[in-house]
Formats: sequence, structure tokens, C-alpha cells
Amino acid sequence: MADFGARVWDREGHQPWNLRLVHDADGVLVGATHVHLAGGGGYVAKVGVRRDRRGQGLAAAMLVDAFALAREHGATRCYLSTDSRTGALGLYEKVGMVVSSTWVNRAIDL
Repeated sequence: MADFGARVWDREGHQPWNLRLVHDADGVLVGATHVHLAGGGGYVAKVGVRRDRRGQGLAAAMLVDAFALAREHGATRCYLSTDSRTGALGLYEKVGMVVSSTWVNRAIDL
């Protein structure tokens, strides 16, 4: 948690709007989004939904909310980075994002 806090609420320039928490009707934390301004746009640094709450459209709604927040604070575009192995690319495309660059990582067992 200390590591996460250092990258989110202890980050220089952190504002309360950068971190959005989603709770269910019982007050249980079910998701979080971290978005901040960087390079003239909104950078969605983290999107997380509890495993038992996935598949209900929460992540898509959280991304749309992150885009709106960034726009309210001056961003004209939003971006993020992802690893293709997460399976999240379809989600990002569903909310209107497009691939703008691709990085290839290679490895060899020694």
C-alpha cells in the first residue's frame, strides 16, 4: 500500500479528483481509478475492479468518468498504457480508445 500511495496520493501535484473510488450500495469498495494530467492530456494510470465484480460494466463506466474528469481539468485527450497480456484492450476500444503506438518486449531465458 505504501508503494501505491507514493504513486498516487503522495505524488507531487496530487489533487483529490485524481483518485476515484467506487463503492457498492453496502459501502464496499469495488473499484478505483487514478487519472492525472500529464503531457497535455489525461493519463489513466490505474483502473481496478474487484475480481468478483468484473464483467458488470464497472471498468467502462470508470474510464468514461476518468475521461470526463480529465476534460474538466483541461485535458483534450486521454491515454494509458497497457500490456496486451491483460486482456483489457477490448475494454479500452469499447470506450472509444484507439491504439496509437505499440511496444514489443522480447525476452530470452538464459
